[in-house]
Amino acid sequence: MYKIQLTFNETHKQNNTKQSVVTIGNYDGCHLGHMQLISQVNDTANKKNLKRILVTFEPLPQEFFIEKKQGIRRSRLGLIRDKCNLLYNNGNPLVDEIIILRFTENLAIYTPELFIKDILINKLNMTDVIIGHDFKFGINGSGNYLDFIQYGIEVKIIEPYYIDTHRVSSSLIRTYANENNLPMVYRYLGRNLCYTSRVVHGNHLGRKYGVPTINLCLGRNRPALCGIYAAYVYINNVRYNAVASIGRNPTIDDSNIYKLEAHLLDIDLDLYGFVATVEILSFLRPEMKFDNLELLFKQIYADLDNTRLFFTKREKILL
Repeated sequence: MYKIQLTFNETHKQNNTKQSVVTIGNYDGCHLGHMQLISQVNDTANKKNLKRILVTFEPLPQEFFIEKKQGIRRSRLGLIRDKCNLLYNNGNPLVDEIIILRFTENLAIYTPELFIKDILINKLNMTDVIIGHDFKFGINGSGNYLDFIQYGIEVKIIEPYYIDTHRVSSSLIRTYANENNLPMVYRYLGRNLCYTSRVVHGNHLGRKYGVPTINLCLGRNRPALCGIYAAYVYINNVRYNAVASIGRNPTIDDSNIYKLEAHLLDIDLDLYGFVATVEILSFLRPEMKFDNLELLFKQIYADLDNTRLFFTKREKILL
């Protein structure tokens, strides 16, 4: 088991023995339904003077098991940095600590009892837990809220959160994202989709055609979107207008590996090694396979024109 702990407050950093209220889950996207649980974490912490802890996993348990079967990972609404950024909340943290458990074969066979005693009680000093209505944990999903009660843990179960009669869930948002229905993604997520990672070297093909791009490291993760988009790119607190491409680049590559790259409009910087956030604003077109590179870049130049037009209209609306 590999654990990463983030502490946002000096008091909590020095007081590792303080009792805690914990919420546990994938928290993919940290959508409006997730925020109901986090709100309850804060209410409980304020009433009982407890440390606020969110426990999540990397990879997500479903990803671990599907890869064991040689399957394809389901898409992500965000990467691990996005989860941490959202919980940090621009310097007003929604939790005091984020515990990221490396989901391994060893962790997969933890019994509910061992998970509670070894991790939640012994390591996190948990006295209260906030969970969703369908929360399961432990080997084969054999644990539920009753296991916490047996150890004297106070349990608060949060019922599903609905908007327009639809239960807000990562699966629902993923479906809208796969359809490139960005307004509905925004409605249930509560914001635009963002992907944050370190800028890495790509094939440098875009630069040869006058369209240099930054390439984000996705690892084995697959974004929920696929296509060409108008986007904002944030690097070192500076925002740039950009056109982003998410997909497999079928004209150039026959693999099934997804890539996220973005061209910053009318600017060329050396950004390798920097951490960048790509915020998706508007869907321009689906990903396409072209017969040759000339046709591909002819379309890319058109994408740049359409993106500039998008931002011109957007700026007029925002004035």
